[in-house]
Amino acid sequence: MNIKPLAFFVSCALSTPVIAADAPSESTLSTDEQVFEIKAVVVNATRVETTEDEVTRPLAVVEKEQLDAIQPQSVAEAVSYEPNIAVSGGPRANNQSVNIRGLSGNKVLQTIDGVRQVFESGHRPSYFLDPELLTSIEVVKGPASSLWGSGAVAGVVAQNTVSAGDLLAPEQNLGGFIKTGYNDNNDKSTTTGAIAGRTDSLDLLFSAYYRNSNDAELGDGSRLIGSASIDKGMMGKAEWQIDDHQSLGFNVRAANVSGSVPSNGSADPNGSSNFLINCDQDTANIALDYRINTQSPYLNAQVKAYWNSVDMDEERVSDGRSDATELDVYGININNVSTVGDVTLLYGIDGHTEDFKAERGGDNRPTPPDAETDIWGGFIQASYPVAKNWSVEVGARYDYFSTEAKNLTEDRSDNDLSPSAALIWQAQDWLELTLRHDRAFRAPSSEELYSTGYHFCMFEGFCNSFEPNPDLKPEQAANTELMAKAKFGGVFAENDGLQIQTSVFQNKVDDFIEQIVTDPTFYPVMDPGKTYWYNVDEATIEGFEISANYRYQAFNATLAYGIVRGEDDITGEDLTNIPADTLSADLSYAFLSEQLKAGVRVIHAKDQTRTDYEENLDGTTYDGYTVGDLYVSYQPSSLAALKLDLTINNVTDKHYRQAWDELDQVGREVIFSAKYSF
Repeated sequence: MNIKPLAFFVSCALSTPVIAADAPSESTLSTDEQVFEIKAVVVNATRVETTEDEVTRPLAVVEKEQLDAIQPQSVAEAVSYEPNIAVSGGPRANNQSVNIRGLSGNKVLQTIDGVRQVFESGHRPSYFLDPELLTSIEVVKGPASSLWGSGAVAGVVAQNTVSAGDLLAPEQNLGGFIKTGYNDNNDKSTTTGAIAGRTDSLDLLFSAYYRNSNDAELGDGSRLIGSASIDKGMMGKAEWQIDDHQSLGFNVRAANVSGSVPSNGSADPNGSSNFLINCDQDTANIALDYRINTQSPYLNAQVKAYWNSVDMDEERVSDGRSDATELDVYGININNVSTVGDVTLLYGIDGHTEDFKAERGGDNRPTPPDAETDIWGGFIQASYPVAKNWSVEVGARYDYFSTEAKNLTEDRSDNDLSPSAALIWQAQDWLELTLRHDRAFRAPSSEELYSTGYHFCMFEGFCNSFEPNPDLKPEQAANTELMAKAKFGGVFAENDGLQIQTSVFQNKVDDFIEQIVTDPTFYPVMDPGKTYWYNVDEATIEGFEISANYRYQAFNATLAYGIVRGEDDITGEDLTNIPADTLSADLSYAFLSEQLKAGVRVIHAKDQTRTDYEENLDGTTYDGYTVGDLYVSYQPSSLAALKLDLTINNVTDKHYRQAWDELDQVGREVIFSAKYSF
């Protein structure tokens, strides 16, 4: 592994006591003063509710206050200020997804309220939750299949939606809010409302939103054709507290997105291969959640059953050619936490069935499989304090997966084991070190295994065709990581606090699944070529990240830096989609007894010149850029129910492009919203 990130990590870890050197010695501090304490943040991405401080995996959490300040246009944008997390998919908000440490797409598992989301088809979107419904996002960075199974090769994006308890004060039985917003860049108007009620044993919530936007404007003043849309949706929740130990929850969501977009949303439309289409996208989700938490140390269980549906109808603007894509997912999760002596056990089983079907109109088109995929797994994780200030965490998950292409009468099955292990050392009251190793896998999708038909035609009768590859192996990842968490009080002033989190990692990825499109030949034999998916033997992704947060009274400052390197171990070529080295800063201050909060965010990306790979015949590289945002939040004491938020993204209206994107980014956005709570 490259020694520079490791040396930097060690120097940071060794230098942290110097930061606290000006603070009073431990002998002069009370127990409460020795370690800086902040509000505990409860996270769910690790499959059991725990505080952020207790998580032994690299984790980024974006809470509601940050979401209000960012006013994100997509889930990916909401987490893009965290180190080594980037937006992929270009500037169209509905097409964006999350890149974690150089991996994106179906290598990143996403969940909503603990339910996995698995849609992936061609260039179509895969993130469907509107940011207006979010109360927080948690990102686990690094392989996590020992908990979640297939898909968590790069990590997990856990999205949490608002509940009645988020809107109601302890003594309140009825409440809600109405919110309206406007984005001047694309004339986007947003209206969101929610109402919540509570009885002695029942919490109820209903929320709905409507968004209408035109095409976005880029930094050079041009319009991003195919970025306008109308988005609308609703969510209902009910939670019944059966008794002191049991609860039953019901969650339903439905959403529709309609607009004219290119068939490949990450590129500009053209008249030959990337056609403009009218897309009507419907999603629906239902989940039933039973929980029991008894006084027994052996029973703290959750059972969740769910159904997810995605239905996309597409029509080409130029000639009306139509496509239809449908996915239904049925799943169940069962997990329990038991304490046996000093050992804490998390264990369970879960699985889901994917029913995928698609129709492609017109001649010479792809033929996606009419397929059914089943994935079932069982997992266990144990935490045990082996000595004073030392503890271990070990876990493993076994998965069985099978896919059947009904239209081809073909099927295949396989299985995988995903172990994990961590050694945690509480070196000082203010310093925790963790060394961990995690393995993960992603089962090949039915589309990758069994696509047939034509990919594209150069002229009549000369068409590049899809070739099935039922022998695809699952993608594998093995990540080794060293983490440090440090927190201090009384660093520069009494009652201030500093938190630092840093890690160095190496992810060995085998059997990468990549799509290959072979070039046509015209002499001596006419051959239009073919398209298929295949396994790349070996690749290494490694890097370093550090984030620091300082708080003093009404002042808050966050700095973060991340670097990632990726290389094909066989050819020595650079991997694509590796983000540029990025430094970000967020400074804010609260005025008028915290009624008014103002802040500035800056993100600086360096040049991405590590683009040495065979297909890059033109030697393309990507220039660095610096972008600044401003934000202001005002909640007057005379009218506490009213909250105003103003965000100005890309203040200088900079014209720039992120590494690996085919399109430039959106220019200046002035976003204003007003929220009235009752």
